[in-house]
Amino acid sequence: MLTALLIGAIAPLTASAADGIDITDKFTDPAFRAAVREIIGEDVILDTDVAELTSLNVCYKNIKSLAGLEYFISLEELICYGNELASLPALPSSITSLQCSGNKLTSLPKLPSGLRFLNCSSNQLTSLDVAGLPLTFLDCTSNQLTSLDVTGLPLQNLNCSSNQLTGLNVTGLSLLSLNCTFNNMKSTADVIGYAGMWDVGLNHFTPQNPPPVTPFWSTWPAPLQWILEYILFGWLWMGWF
Repeated sequence: MLTALLIGAIAPLTASAADGIDITDKFTDPAFRAAVREIIGEDVILDTDVAELTSLNVCYKNIKSLAGLEYFISLEELICYGNELASLPALPSSITSLQCSGNKLTSLPKLPSGLRFLNCSSNQLTSLDVAGLPLTFLDCTSNQLTSLDVTGLPLQNLNCSSNQLTGLNVTGLSLLSLNCTFNNMKSTADVIGYAGMWDVGLNHFTPQNPPPVTPFWSTWPAPLQWILEYILFGWLWMGWF
């Protein structure tokens, strides 16, 4: 009789332990903790609640820390753009898609070896290491990059506009689209391997020797030019009219 009672008392504890470990306090950021609670529909966060999630969307939640992310061991897609993140924790090795744009990131952690999609635009990155990754999509727009090595990558779409790049090597890439405008490059000559076949929007390169600006009346007879310039001078400097 006593043995049966003991077994009955221990059984609920064993079942509870088998259900998972309480990791609620591992989510130190209140906003991230609230977001995860909303996703799993529980107040108490167990490791088993998040272990099998393959996608996590926590954009625009005012999150400052992703502490606790390490428990998402099956995660393939992380969407955390539009937050207050100054850094990212170590990323689960299973991630293949990362969208972390619109934060305050100055660097990224080591990127998962299977990463194929990366959008890290609108941050404060000064360097970006994507060497050896199977990336097919990369958007690093609006950062502070002075160099970018994408050689040998299977990229199809590359947007690295609005940085501080002085050159870019796209030799051998099978790109479908490329945007490298608003950098410190002077012409397409600074884009090594550029074959003129992609959508690059090169109208925003700064020419090395810009053509002189000539007024539209420069072809008029000299007397008419003098009269117009006299009137314009009076208007601009003497306060006429």
